[in-house]
Amino acid sequence: MQRFTPLVFVDDLASLEVSAELGHHLGTVRRLRVGDQLFVGDGLGSVRAVEISAVRPRVRLTPVAEIQTLVRPEPPVGIAMFLPSNERLAWAVQKLTEVGVDRIDLLIDAGDRRGGAKLSDAGMARLNRIAREAAQQSEQPWLPRVYPPVDAKTFFARANHGVAVLDPAGGRLMSNTTTLVIGPESGKFFSPPEAPRVSLGLPILRIETAAVAGAVVLASLRASLVCICDKF
Repeated sequence: MQRFTPLVFVDDLASLEVSAELGHHLGTVRRLRVGDQLFVGDGLGSVRAVEISAVRPRVRLTPVAEIQTLVRPEPPVGIAMFLPSNERLAWAVQKLTEVGVDRIDLLIDAGDRRGGAKLSDAGMARLNRIAREAAQQSEQPWLPRVYPPVDAKTFFARANHGVAVLDPAGGRLMSNTTTLVIGPESGKFFSPPEAPRVSLGLPILRIETAAVAGAVVLASLRASLVCICDKF
């Protein structure tokens, strides 16, 4: 895998305009100086090598290469998970981004620990900021889509093939699984009878632990680092 060290995101790879927040990150946190090189990305798979041409009064970037657009790994993989506590959810989004999932669907249900309560706009903004920072840290050229919470029935109605529910008592994971649903810790939530239930061979896990464990398996399958034999 090609590395992009260090990597930061900008809104426009052509203009390379640096926000005050990003300028502070580059000049104060990372302590980069004039002449230092880095990569900038748009979060959609395009990156560009640039050089710092000024630090004061504000950071300025100069391109040293053309924009490079990468081919996104296929198939896209995702995790759909019920909401743990805010801090545990933030941790999950961070780690799922580092693993390389393409989408994170958040689920709610009247029977979950939050009583079906949704996240505020500020809460969603925080999760997207965490995903952005995690993608930069792990040099991921693609940002995951973090979707606001919906009830499980709505999610399954919209879901395509490849969705399976993670269940310690479930069957074997099939090679065509691309999205794993992580239920609430009560284990009680709506799922259609036709949705396959699969196991990773692990004991009962916290929501965020199960989410990351499942994501690692899906990402490894996509990269052909592990193989599942669907037939004995």
